[in-house]
Amino acid sequence: MSVTSNDVIDQEAVRAEVEEYAEKNRVWRQAFRQIDSTDIDSNTVEIPVLDEERAAGVVDEGTSYPSAGDATRKVDVEHNKYGVEVELTYEAIQDALLDVIALHTEERAEDLADALDEAAYAEVEGNLQADVIGDAGGELGYTDVIDAMTALEGESFEPDLLIVSPESKGDLMKSDEFTRASELGDDIVRDGAFGEVAGVPVFVDDGGHIGAGEAVMFDSGRYGIESEREAMTSQEYEEESENKRVVQVRTRMGWKAVRPEAGVKIEG
Repeated sequence: MSVTSNDVIDQEAVRAEVEEYAEKNRVWRQAFRQIDSTDIDSNTVEIPVLDEERAAGVVDEGTSYPSAGDATRKVDVEHNKYGVEVELTYEAIQDALLDVIALHTEERAEDLADALDEAAYAEVEGNLQADVIGDAGGELGYTDVIDAMTALEGESFEPDLLIVSPESKGDLMKSDEFTRASELGDDIVRDGAFGEVAGVPVFVDDGGHIGAGEAVMFDSGRYGIESEREAMTSQEYEEESENKRVVQVRTRMGWKAVRPEAGVKIEG
């Protein structure tokens, strides 16, 4: 989607552009399962989490069916408001300077995307398996990734996401094992992933949260929750003294690691 000459004064067009960019540029947010909390009338949302999954089995005559009800706990998710303003000058609008408007909108959208991803990482940090994979030698090896996968599968998790630093991406890209293991072949970029390790998509974090030789692997279906309290919303107002039209975009979201053991840190 891009802003057109008919849309430059339409706050909904700008909001949609910002929202699309923010959703497209997710990295750490990928580790969290998204839930809709927009109908809940509170800043704090209680999410039921099943700690113990009991397998079905034989039900003896006259006995109760197995139930996991007593294994459910409630997890509180707090929400914060995140927002950004896109300033559109009357000159840009009247002269249809679409490149300028699109560039400014994308820059502000990038700011919001970074803020949301930063908040997701803040929940990841310190909420992982206690044991770290690797020897902290500063280089990510293919065997380190497989060891992390084994650590998750040993806890009955299904790894489906690997986040690496730019330096670690370089290590993998130079690895024959990674090249052979990637199912993407020459089409190395798809939906933000640049490859796969044993079927696990690999994403790169360029925000400086992890360093050389580092990575984090998740079972994103069970690790945590991203709760949306208010969907992306926009409003418009005038800055008459500066001849600007400002579109304000906001959302309310929260993140919670409900099963920290479903994530493991690698220090290769």
